[in-house]
Amino acid sequence: MSSSAAPSSLARRAGAARSVAVRYGRRGLALARRTPFPRPTVRGWTLLAVGIGLVGGGLVGSTSVAVSAGLLLLVLLVLGTVMAFVVAAPLRGSRSAARAIVQVGEVYRERVTLRGTGLQFGPRSTLLVREQLDDVFASVSDAETYATVGPRTPPAVLDVEALAMHRGRGLVGPVTIRVEDPFGLLRIDRPVVRAEEVVVVPASTPLTAIDTGALAGAVSADEGRVGQGGSADDSELRPYRPGDPIRRVHWGQSARRGELHVRQTTQAQPPEAVIALDVRRESYQALGRDDLAELSDLGGDAAFEHAVVVAASVARALAARTSRVVLVSDDPDGVTRHAGDAGGLTDVLVGLADVQVRSDARDVTEVLPDVRGRDVHGMTAVVTGRCTAEQAAELVSATIGSSRGILATIVPPEPVVRGILDRGGWRTLVVPVAGASAPGSIR
Repeated sequence: MSSSAAPSSLARRAGAARSVAVRYGRRGLALARRTPFPRPTVRGWTLLAVGIGLVGGGLVGSTSVAVSAGLLLLVLLVLGTVMAFVVAAPLRGSRSAARAIVQVGEVYRERVTLRGTGLQFGPRSTLLVREQLDDVFASVSDAETYATVGPRTPPAVLDVEALAMHRGRGLVGPVTIRVEDPFGLLRIDRPVVRAEEVVVVPASTPLTAIDTGALAGAVSADEGRVGQGGSADDSELRPYRPGDPIRRVHWGQSARRGELHVRQTTQAQPPEAVIALDVRRESYQALGRDDLAELSDLGGDAAFEHAVVVAASVARALAARTSRVVLVSDDPDGVTRHAGDAGGLTDVLVGLADVQVRSDARDVTEVLPDVRGRDVHGMTAVVTGRCTAEQAAELVSATIGSSRGILATIVPPEPVVRGILDRGGWRTLVVPVAGASAPGSIR
């Protein structure tokens, strides 16, 4: 029994050792695969050339001293390669950020943590940690630092702060490390944290008390319309359902109809708001130097960017007064793009971060019918650069039977345009860019 137990114990130990060796071998192979091969520095290339020259010259001249010296230099280069791999391969990094959505003018903050090998032995090395930032950000703090990694050393930390300069989707990262061997012969540049997307949403322009009052007035007008249509008895009553408060029972109508009916509460339901952004380039190229000196760019890009800010400001103001805010615009594929269908303001702002001005975009009046098809009720706010009389008439006719609308423009409309909108029940809101020579107005 003892002779048979000994081989069995040895077999189990051998199997366990083989399992551990295979596991660590696979882990080491995976680390080696994701670690770039070291690149020689200028000193490394010089050492390599001298070593090869000494070996070659020693073999030709039968000089053993030269061959030995050359081999020693080459061994030194191989040793540096191994040491660089030992330091760079086990490095692990992580990124923690407070949020992945920031506003133009806000500071994006993150912390990069770098950990070395978990073994109790190994070389200690100082390496360069660098975070890459996209063009939508301007670095506030230094995005690179030198960190020491190795056994029994705390994790290296890099705090990055960047100012969001432009709206859009920007990339943060990847985080790369640069490892050099102790002799300065080789260098490894390896990404340790992959790049992540950060959405920069547009900022808001200040709305005066008059502007805010106009928005509140339009919403109040819409709120009074919700639930109307037909007589009060027909529109405000529905059959009783278990759980309805007994105080809501309309006893007179219940007696007439032979069953219990309760009063509706639809009039207390907040309305929904649709913000239609005009993305046609011609709407913003029409702004000349006399109208708005700061936005007299030939392509209309600066004027459009201010219109996006106006749309974001209106969206933030309406989100506090309505149950849902939806952003609609024309997509490059010719369909109407909806953002914020779930009712979240964040989705609307993210949609505004993605919109682009185009020369082939459709008119807003062609987009609004698609909105009505999605059963979006409430008010309609149209944001554009300038509105002509023909466009005003089309807007009024496109929203007949719906709620009161708001036209938000960068420059004041012509008197005839304002008259058409006033007769159609629309309010006009002008939000000029700060410092513009053309005065804004509101009605």
